[in-house]
Amino acid sequence: MHLLCCEVLRPELQWLCDRLALTPDIRYLEQGLHDRPDELRQRLQEAVNELEARGVPRILLGYGFCGRGLWGVSTCRATLVMPRVHDCIPVLLGCAQQDMESVSREGSTYWMSPGWLRYSQLDFIQRREERQREFEQRYGKDNADFLMDQERQWLRNYTNACLICRDGFPSSAEVERDARFVAEDAGLPYRSVTGRDDFLRALLTGGHDQRFLTLLPGQTPDVDADGRIVATAKR
Repeated sequence: MHLLCCEVLRPELQWLCDRLALTPDIRYLEQGLHDRPDELRQRLQEAVNELEARGVPRILLGYGFCGRGLWGVSTCRATLVMPRVHDCIPVLLGCAQQDMESVSREGSTYWMSPGWLRYSQLDFIQRREERQREFEQRYGKDNADFLMDQERQWLRNYTNACLICRDGFPSSAEVERDARFVAEDAGLPYRSVTGRDDFLRALLTGGHDQRFLTLLPGQTPDVDADGRIVATAKR
């Protein structure tokens, strides 16, 4: 099995592979590509092309639609399979996309996981002083203060911060400590939920159920009028 995957899922997938004695061929792409959808699309397409050139007939994607970051990704001969979700949170929780509203408390939850903490959230906080200095050097202190305030504006959309944890996961105490730190830094009350492994297991074993979207050659993922992830002909 060949899987192209965001590194945010690396901690859980490595843990499950060890537990289940699975040895899939997984290539991880950096989390920061989510902030650059065009580059994400390009890098993922290049990786898909490489696997197609090797004659791989079925390629799994460890991605949601990711803000249209996967729109346009397609194959010439191979079949693509991806979770039918907008982002990776349903995969980590183990729930379908349509169940997210109730789980996320009306969309107001700032989600955390071992991968999000490691590859994004902690680094974002730790580099804050560095960004402040860079802004001051480029724009002056007043403008730098304004930009740093704007940087935090998006957090005001959330009412709580929630860690997706797992029973038996290694370094759980360290992960919880980091999650509490991130929640406190964001000024949000902390909570945690236990994610189910069935969605991740299904991904590691080929994505054969209704939670996954199958893309035939020439098809690419898109969103329909009802917000569902669907296969469409690449234009």
